[in-house]
Amino acid sequence: MTSDSIAQIRDEAAASLQPERQQQWEQFLTPMPVARQAVELFTPCERPVRILDLGSGSGILGAVAAEHAASGSSVVAVEQDDRLAAMSETSLCQVCGDVTVINDSVFDVPLEPRFDRVILNPPYKKTSPTVIPTSAGDVKVTNLYTAFLVIAIQSLAEGGECVAIIPRSWMNGDYFKDFRKWMLHECSLDALAVYGSRQEHFKDMSILQEIMLLKVSKRPQTKKVMVIADASPMMPLAQQPADMVALKALTMGSDRILRIRQQDARLSGFKTLSDEGLWVSTGKLVWFRNRDVLSSVAEPDGHPLYWSDNQCGLVMRHPVDCDREQWVTGEADGRHVVLPAGGYCLVNRFSAKEQNRRIYASYLSSDVDFVADNKLNYVHQGTSRKTIPLDDMVARGLTLWLSSTIIDEWYRQVSGSTQINATDLRQMPCPSKPQLAALAGMLSLNDMPNQHLIDEAMRGLFSWAKAS
Repeated sequence: MTSDSIAQIRDEAAASLQPERQQQWEQFLTPMPVARQAVELFTPCERPVRILDLGSGSGILGAVAAEHAASGSSVVAVEQDDRLAAMSETSLCQVCGDVTVINDSVFDVPLEPRFDRVILNPPYKKTSPTVIPTSAGDVKVTNLYTAFLVIAIQSLAEGGECVAIIPRSWMNGDYFKDFRKWMLHECSLDALAVYGSRQEHFKDMSILQEIMLLKVSKRPQTKKVMVIADASPMMPLAQQPADMVALKALTMGSDRILRIRQQDARLSGFKTLSDEGLWVSTGKLVWFRNRDVLSSVAEPDGHPLYWSDNQCGLVMRHPVDCDREQWVTGEADGRHVVLPAGGYCLVNRFSAKEQNRRIYASYLSSDVDFVADNKLNYVHQGTSRKTIPLDDMVARGLTLWLSSTIIDEWYRQVSGSTQINATDLRQMPCPSKPQLAALAGMLSLNDMPNQHLIDEAMRGLFSWAKAS
């Protein structure tokens, strides 16, 4: 009955949570199946443990952790909301005789590194870049959940373990680079369990992020990381397929981007896109800051303007019939948004895991200078400071490469975010420029080759056996 009662308190809290508050903080109260799985990741211990529930909400995580801990264990819960703090106390006192609930902000509570187990499902809201001081130096964070995690990890005793329910977005992208490096230096990464469906786990909370369970511990890095790449909340984690993978097989580059599976062996011989002399930049026109230069008609000194609407399969078309202006006036020349004429591969910056393809790439050959919207990435052979167009055949071949199934699978293992980050694309395995040009000679983009033809061309050029 105890678990049912704790779950009921959580459900009452979720039902009463104001939608405005939930949206403001991106706060999602943990359902019982996910709470049980989170606690399942802790190493069984026969002695009493000190538990910290950071941002406790209804108290469900701390309560389930205490319920499965040895007699004599204690729980400290920190919760800023008065009503939720009271619910936390009610939940925790059902299963533990040593409970302290602190009704205050996590950022205002001094916590010593004395906890054996820290568990949390923090709010996920983005914040302005903030620096948190630690014993290993300052850490820049850009989301509340990473700020909570820095505090959680600093609260661990030697050998202590932390389990967090968080978005997967920290594993890639430039925004989380400082946090990744700090965390992997401070802790052992022990387990990653990524939920396969965004609808299954928080059914009553309208959550959009790709969610995962993360386990770290205050000890030297373990030899193998347990990875469940397609977890379900409907059964214990111990009953689900898991891989044991060395950390170095999951990390990429100096930014420590993390994958959820080892890279396909067929890609092991390729350099990264940036190592092949290619660079990814983001379109320079932010439309709401440049409304005054947008034009629905071509002007003599103006330039074509490309949006994701101009992506017509594997090629960019201009103009197209849509509700966006297709040109900019000559005034755009003074705003550092105009790109030089030539060949490019443009990539839509946003897609979701439910879409057929994560990367939508389109070839552009422009004989005039042009402008790309900020919601497009573009690949060129220059630098972050200077745009240099691609050789035309390289641009065509790169578009085909980025449209292949093997690259779609690669990116899905790297990114849990809806954003297609330029940082991640630069780390992508990529053939040499001559190989890309050879690929372009095998298929015509104007013929709109289907997925089967694209994948067959890859297989033939690189002598791959058919994937199992």
